[in-house]
Amino acid sequence: MTAGLLVTLAGLPAATAATTPPTCRTAPGGGLTLANVAAHGSRLVAVGSNGLIATSTGGRRWTVRRTPTTHDLRGVTWTGSRWVVVGDVGAILSSRDGVTWTQAAGIPNQGLRAVAATPGLVVAAGANGTILRSTDGLAWTAVPSGTTNALWGATATGGTILLSGQDAMVLASSDGVTWTPRTTDPLPTRSEEAPRPFLWQLGARGDRVVAVGDFGATLLSEAGGPFAGRPDPADEILRGVVASPRTFVAAGSGGTLLRAPDGATWHTSTSPTTADLRGVAWTGARFVAVGDQSTIVSSADGTRWRTEATAMPCAFLSVAAGAGRFVAVGGHGALATSRDGRVWVRRAARPTGEDLYGIAHGPGGFVAVGAGGTVLTSADGRRGWRRRASGTTLNLHTVSWQPALGAYLAGGDRGRVLRSRDGVRWTPIAFPAFHSVRGFAAAGATVVAAGAGTIARRGAGGTWALLSVGFRRFQTGVAAGGGRFVVVGHNGGILTSVDDGRTWTPQPSGVSVNLDAILWTGTRFVATGEGVAITSPDGLTWSPATAPSTRSTRALARRGGLLVAVGDGHTVERSTTGGRTWTAGRTSQSERR
Repeated sequence: MTAGLLVTLAGLPAATAATTPPTCRTAPGGGLTLANVAAHGSRLVAVGSNGLIATSTGGRRWTVRRTPTTHDLRGVTWTGSRWVVVGDVGAILSSRDGVTWTQAAGIPNQGLRAVAATPGLVVAAGANGTILRSTDGLAWTAVPSGTTNALWGATATGGTILLSGQDAMVLASSDGVTWTPRTTDPLPTRSEEAPRPFLWQLGARGDRVVAVGDFGATLLSEAGGPFAGRPDPADEILRGVVASPRTFVAAGSGGTLLRAPDGATWHTSTSPTTADLRGVAWTGARFVAVGDQSTIVSSADGTRWRTEATAMPCAFLSVAAGAGRFVAVGGHGALATSRDGRVWVRRAARPTGEDLYGIAHGPGGFVAVGAGGTVLTSADGRRGWRRRASGTTLNLHTVSWQPALGAYLAGGDRGRVLRSRDGVRWTPIAFPAFHSVRGFAAAGATVVAAGAGTIARRGAGGTWALLSVGFRRFQTGVAAGGGRFVVVGHNGGILTSVDDGRTWTPQPSGVSVNLDAILWTGTRFVATGEGVAITSPDGLTWSPATAPSTRSTRALARRGGLLVAVGDGHTVERSTTGGRTWTAGRTSQSERR
């Protein structure tokens, strides 16, 4: 935390108050998302948000490396002579030792997601069917792919590189120039919007190749044959897969971890986290999986897993105003309250051990939502928290009170949206999206939902419509004010609608890091991210402001002219200038580590 804000721990002995979980201190990136990981023997390289690269030998201790980009990094591989990393806005980085990184020049401005190598060939792929090839990982040439589908996964088997992505697509090539579609036959998704799943990643062992993706999809190809859908016990998004000599391991949303010795019959492993896992690697001795909030877990056999690092216990992820106070919630059920946004009391008796991702205030009081379908309610936000049945075990990421609907709306993974008039009894509603919902905003009778690959609109007629403008983007928040809607997301992305959410236009934000939160103050929009804040009177023209913190600011709340920002490292800040400047803070003695 920064200086100026006094935080006390109600009812917590001083010795306990001074103890921060050691994984918070060692989590590489301090709460940033780790999007992927690769291994070369015991040497590991993990990549993630805002140009994050971290290295480790064995997976226990990690070192963050300096990189020449702030764009999100998505894929990483070892070519045999160097590491190659790819990411958003055409970012390609390389390093022989994992310490010093150089960025390639002249790369097309496309989001790159996948990278894999065979001897003498490196292939990178991404948005709109983009494929680049290189013989050394330094100089790159674009080649035709024959598709405009997004490509996200990559692996090498024998002398062939395979790519996977949108519409259950798999492409294969031995030279990186000529690409041939492979036959894929996934199991039904039961989704009209996505009858064939997005395949996020591929993993290979000999002539067995596994593809994993949305709706818990797992497909197996043997001896170069078609990819056939296989049943699995998870209904989560599977984003990573890798093979050891004995078993395949897949990782995904909600901390999902699966194993299949033959790549065909899948079993659930007990996971030590509910954070989304996005990549997994095999070192020759251990599996290492990475994900949100700088979470790293590992296992020797794919069955028994332990947490190596996570910033989740030290994160405030949402904040709401009501009943004369602000209430912040976060990882591992963290809860803090404040009357004025300056002096905060963190509650020792946490209402749950689950991660809490969202909180809102309405006529039914405070409602908090989180991991595993957690829903909690409290009249005053301080005490009397009660668990409510949500009817889902999927992670719920956001909740808000919508006056036009006379109801709370909660959104989560797999496009799950719930509705409740009192915060106690919840019912699912028909919603067209199938990725995570991260925020709601309303203007009059119109409600807009935003999330991963998602912008959806509900007009006066009451039916939700999914808008294509949100596809292939990661939206993190949405706000309404001044006669318009504004959505923020990764890589400084901003979309604005001036026609009640029907059409959207990209706007320059002036920042390249991820924007995590947005709020309408009554006179201007305020958006925040990692060490950045920007403001705009109209959502069209944005100006830099003093950032609340150097850490990621995850949520904003307002009461009158007072704004509060919360985020990683239990950051809590306040502003009385409409978000243009923020009060510096100081930590109480009991909070020092």
